[in-house]
Amino acid sequence: MHIIKRKNFKQTAIASAMVMVCLLSACGKDEKQQQAGGNFAIPVEYSSVKIADIPVYSNLIGRATAVRTAEVRPQVSGVILKRYFQEGSVVKQGEQLYQIDPAMYEAQLASAKAALSQAEASLYSAKLKYDRYSKLINTNAISKQDYDDAQSGYRIAQASVLAAQAAVQTAEINLKYTKVYAPITGTIGRSNVTEGALVTTNQAVSMSTITQLDPIYIDLGLSVSELLNMRMNIDKGLFDPNLGNNEQVELFLENGQKLDQKGILEFSEVTVDESTGMVNVRVRVPNSNNYLLPGMYIRANVNQGTQKDSLLVPQIAIIRLNNGTSMVYTIGPENTVVQKIVTIGGEIDHDYIISDGLNKDDKIITSHLQILRPNAKVTPIDSNNSQPAENNKD
Repeated sequence: MHIIKRKNFKQTAIASAMVMVCLLSACGKDEKQQQAGGNFAIPVEYSSVKIADIPVYSNLIGRATAVRTAEVRPQVSGVILKRYFQEGSVVKQGEQLYQIDPAMYEAQLASAKAALSQAEASLYSAKLKYDRYSKLINTNAISKQDYDDAQSGYRIAQASVLAAQAAVQTAEINLKYTKVYAPITGTIGRSNVTEGALVTTNQAVSMSTITQLDPIYIDLGLSVSELLNMRMNIDKGLFDPNLGNNEQVELFLENGQKLDQKGILEFSEVTVDESTGMVNVRVRVPNSNNYLLPGMYIRANVNQGTQKDSLLVPQIAIIRLNNGTSMVYTIGPENTVVQKIVTIGGEIDHDYIISDGLNKDDKIITSHLQILRPNAKVTPIDSNNSQPAENNKD
C-alpha cells in the first residue's frame, strides 16, 4: 500500500511540471505576439543616413612590365674573346659587354685605307692632266676629244676616292662593332654565349637581354561595366574624376604586402581587349629597390575620383535576404517599421554606400532587427545620444 501512494505522488509531480512548462511557453508566445502585433512598442536604436563625398577606388589586378627591354645582338660575325659584365648586374648605357675578335676587321680597315691612298694618287694624276688640257684646249693644241677624256678621267678619279673613303668608313664601323656595348641602362640577364663561341650577324638567339626595372609599368585590367558606370556618373555630375592627384594608385604584392611607393596613372587604352573584356590601364611606379619584376602579379587600388553626396548606413543595419537582395528597416510614420530594399554600391570603414533605395532623411534602425516586422510599433532611440526621439507623426 505504501508503494502505491509513492507512485501516485510521482505522477502528480510530473503532471504539475508539464503544466508549468506549458504555461511558461504560452506566456512566451503571448509576449512575442504582443511585440510583433504592435500592442507593445519595441525600443530600437536608429542612425540617420550620413551624406559624404566618398573617394572611389577600383580594385584591379595586373602584371608588371618592363619600361624598356633591349636584346643584345652581334652586328658583325666573329669569335667572342671576352665577356666584361657579371650576369644579373646593372650595366650603364655605352658600357662594353663583349669583345669579338677584331683581327679580320682590322685587316679590312687596312686594306680599305690602302685602296683610298691608291684612289687619291689616281685622282692627283687625273687632276694634273685635266688642268693641263684645260689650258691647251683654249689654243686648239689638243682635240676636243682628248679634253673630254681628261675631264671624264678626273671625275672618275674623284668618284673612286669617294668610294674608297666610304669603304674605309664601313671598315671602321665594322671594327667598332667588334666591341659590343650596352644599348640602354638596366639589369642584364644571363649570357647566352661564352668566350670562344662564334656569333654571326642576324643570328636568332640574342647574346643577352637588358631590362630597365626603375621605373616599371603595371598593366591593369579595368572592367567595361565599371568604366561605363564611372563615365555615366561623371555625365550626371555625381562623380568628380581624379585629375589633379598624380600618385593615386596604391600597390600590393602577391603576398599582400603594401608598397611604400605609389603609382602614377599613365593612360588607359581606347579599345577593349576581346580576349578578356577589359580595358588596359597602365601605371608607372618607382622601383629603386627592384621589388617589382616583369611578369609579377600585382594588385592595385586606383583612386578614380570622388563620388559626391553618397548615402552611408552602418553595416550592422543591413539584412541579407535569401534571394540575394539587401534590405534595411527604417522608422516610418507614427513610429512604425518600414522595410526598404536597397542596392549596395560599396563600403567604407564600417558603413555601406547605398546607391539606390534610400532617401537622405531616412532613419535607419540598427538594433533588435531579428524580432522586427513591417508596421510594428517602435520607440526610437537616437544611437548618438541614447535618448528616445520625439514621436514621428509625419
